[in-house]
Amino acid sequence: MARRQIAMNEIVEMIYHWHQGAGIRTIKGSLGFDRKTVRKYVDLGQKAGVQRGVPFPAEDELVRKLKELSTSTLLRETPAQDLIIPHREWIAELIKDEQMTAKQVWRLFQEEKDLSIGYCTVKRYLKTEFQFGVSPVTVRLEVEPGSQAQVDFGYAGMMVNPLTGKRHRAWAFIMTISFSRHRFVRFVFHQDVHTWIDCHIRAFEFLGGVPATIVLDNLKAGVIKPDIYDPTLNRAYAELERHYGFVADPAKVRMARHKGKVERSVPVVRKHLLAGRQFKDIDQVNERAIHWCRAEIGMEVHGTTKRRPFEVFKAEEAQCLKPLPTEAFERPLWKKCTAHQDHHVVFDNSYYSVPTRFIGTKVWVRGGRKMVNIFLDGELIKTHARADRQGTWRTDTSDYPPEKLAYLLRNPSYCCQKASEVGPLTGKLVKQVLCVHTAQHLRKAQAILRLAEKFGQVSMEAAAGRCLAFGNLRHQSIKTILEKGWTKPQEKIKKATVCLSAQGQGFLRAPDYFAANKEVCS
Repeated sequence: MARRQIAMNEIVEMIYHWHQGAGIRTIKGSLGFDRKTVRKYVDLGQKAGVQRGVPFPAEDELVRKLKELSTSTLLRETPAQDLIIPHREWIAELIKDEQMTAKQVWRLFQEEKDLSIGYCTVKRYLKTEFQFGVSPVTVRLEVEPGSQAQVDFGYAGMMVNPLTGKRHRAWAFIMTISFSRHRFVRFVFHQDVHTWIDCHIRAFEFLGGVPATIVLDNLKAGVIKPDIYDPTLNRAYAELERHYGFVADPAKVRMARHKGKVERSVPVVRKHLLAGRQFKDIDQVNERAIHWCRAEIGMEVHGTTKRRPFEVFKAEEAQCLKPLPTEAFERPLWKKCTAHQDHHVVFDNSYYSVPTRFIGTKVWVRGGRKMVNIFLDGELIKTHARADRQGTWRTDTSDYPPEKLAYLLRNPSYCCQKASEVGPLTGKLVKQVLCVHTAQHLRKAQAILRLAEKFGQVSMEAAAGRCLAFGNLRHQSIKTILEKGWTKPQEKIKKATVCLSAQGQGFLRAPDYFAANKEVCS
């Protein structure tokens, strides 16, 4: 059986009863302590100077003397703890293990030291000697009106999406104003950046102002890189911070007590707002949440402040909030992208060009409602109009190097013009190449112009004339003519005179004999 803990005021009461003339047995019956216990503390009071017939000393002075006497082991009967003291160093080694508990120390003591000592005795010894198992000392932080709000997401169960009619996992976004404990609650299906920012904007509009500081958790929508001293905020959330004029103050990782006011609100929302109620869909829940924050939980007396949160907020805190900005916040989309070899980054399923020197680098892309801005190390390097549909290419041809740009600019009109500058025959040749399936044969026309640049104007004109004479428009044929030097004009073929016998001449036929539109008769 565990030994009863006796409070100091109970010890003073025992001594006072004795001082007033009560005997040991009378005190035992009146206060319910064992006679040995009563006698022990009466003797201790006499050692502290309490005597019958003289005035009872001041209580604080008596307590001080009793504490001085009780620290002496000679005046205390602690046989069990006296058995533990010789093993102090062994126990000190045990509790260095982070997984060690007082219960486990007691078990090991039973197993290895073969001593029958109560668990409560071991536990008291650990607290007294090593402060082991003692709850850490905390400090309650109270703030000025309007100076701080705390935000968090909490799981809220399954809710119906009115767009699909299906049930999905839902979360409650909660913003609690630290001074008044007034709340804003909104239920959502996502915890992404867009939802996170939207909930903040709705909360500020609900409150009619902006708190000076927002204490938040280290979720990715708010904090990209958690750090107690230098956290890296999500870029979109940082823009929201600057637009509304508050200071984001991320809590230490896995330290829920640093934002205890909103942490406590999560189970309150589940138990007070959702438990036992049926809602058609998430929109109906959000309508009830607004009423609940103002007229229900907002009008209940808070357990800590002993005041009604909504009344305190209206009377003392609303006027201390920062005013809402006059311009609406443009909700940006930020993404880290790679500049690919084709001079484009892929952002929101569309393509935006960057200059050649940035190929292969990681850049930050910010998508606004109308514009897309591309940054490298915080410096703006490119701006495009935002695509109105996915799969759109936004290309600035000046981003390409000159040699690539010249190739892109060689459209059909350009090719015909440049071919005419080489010569009339080359111009005629290129026009014939492009007259059918222009887009398909554009590359052939560009290749012919490159041959003209390589072999010169005179050779190209001669080769073009030869190809036109034969009706040969193949690129390889033109290239072969130029490489072989078959560019000289052909001499006219003289008519040959053949002498045939009368029998040989009988086999001759006139040219029209071979016409395809005539039937040959035997």
